[in-house]
Amino acid sequence: MLRVFAFSASHLSTSSALRSRSFAGLPAPTVAARLRATLEAAGARLSPEALATDDPLEVFRSSAALGDDLNQLALRTLMELEMKAAGTARLTPGATDLMQRARGKGMSVGIVSNNSVAAVTTFLDREGLSGQADYISARSAADPALMKPNPHLLHQALRHLSADPSSALLVGDSVTDVEASKLAGVVAVGYANKPVKVARLGAAGAALIVTSIEDLANALT
Repeated sequence: MLRVFAFSASHLSTSSALRSRSFAGLPAPTVAARLRATLEAAGARLSPEALATDDPLEVFRSSAALGDDLNQLALRTLMELEMKAAGTARLTPGATDLMQRARGKGMSVGIVSNNSVAAVTTFLDREGLSGQADYISARSAADPALMKPNPHLLHQALRHLSADPSSALLVGDSVTDVEASKLAGVVAVGYANKPVKVARLGAAGAALIVTSIEDLANALT
């Protein structure tokens, strides 16, 4: 029996701080560039991969090799940028209904995110959804290795909610969401918010792929 409905924070919002590649009012390449500039100003010598990527989370991942001080600086800077973007994020249609209907079915609802706890909390508070989430398992440590696809954040949520992996599913829009779900033994539902993601999420091993959160919410009626 399904007991836990977990969400990757990225699918709750569109063009928001709650996804790695597009930040509301702050395009991801801009965020990545600002994070690089902050690290370089502090004396960091960035890898070619960190210099080339447009993904802020990948820049953050690279900070683990720069030493504790620069890693902590990257953590603080990325959180500040995510907090700014979370203030203007737009809620994905159907997300509120999905959370409410899952809870109405007696399920626990968790948020699992590579973004910071502060950014996810800010977004949920702004949307009046804090009461719909039983637990937020999001980035709080400076160690990028704990982010998805590592199942650490999912394991953390399952422990807090006292749930067996076989009784839980994760709705997410990225390959790393699917990979983390499989490693944790959780059913992966892929949210293909772009046509190109249907094949990617399927190849990663999603048990089910949806193109609309509203359709998924309607399936819980």
